[in-house]
Amino acid sequence: MEKAAERIVNILVREEIISGSMSEIYQYGLVRLFEIGGAVVTGFLICLGMGMLKEGIIFFAFFVPLRSYLGGLHLKKYWQCYIMSCLTLFAVMAITKSVSLDMRVSSGVIVLASIGIGLEAKRGQAEAESGRYAWVVWGVLAILLAAMALSLMWKKESVLVLLCCVTVTVLFSKVCGQILHLPKR
Repeated sequence: MEKAAERIVNILVREEIISGSMSEIYQYGLVRLFEIGGAVVTGFLICLGMGMLKEGIIFFAFFVPLRSYLGGLHLKKYWQCYIMSCLTLFAVMAITKSVSLDMRVSSGVIVLASIGIGLEAKRGQAEAESGRYAWVVWGVLAILLAAMALSLMWKKESVLVLLCCVTVTVLFSKVCGQILHLPKR
């Protein structure tokens, strides 16, 4: 991706579309566009292939903002993150499709995991210069809990399993990220 972005930027500089002094910024932006765009396209292809586009949209609607603002496990290379993200999405969709949980159990896990996520956001807010991100996390959690309540009312068991997977995955990623990045003694 870096080489493709570099070639494109070199063409843009050669054609005088952008200045050479801006080439690093454009190259960085193109690499990020390729990485994010590739991940989004792959994610939607996984969901389409599994016949679960609606579930995929729900997953992305909650997972992406929670994971983006809360943080979590970060791997050293992009391809490792890409593979892990694809496997996570596939696992969540497979669990949603095949696992049946009592709606009270799913709801209980969602509430407990949401409390854990909220506490992590609060802890992060205390450590950060700006705590605005914690409010975003809490806002997303409020919407997620409202979706849980509606799913309970409408008896949408699979949506509850999906929301359960989202909250547990976000919390698990955060905890793993903290464990793996503890200072060595």
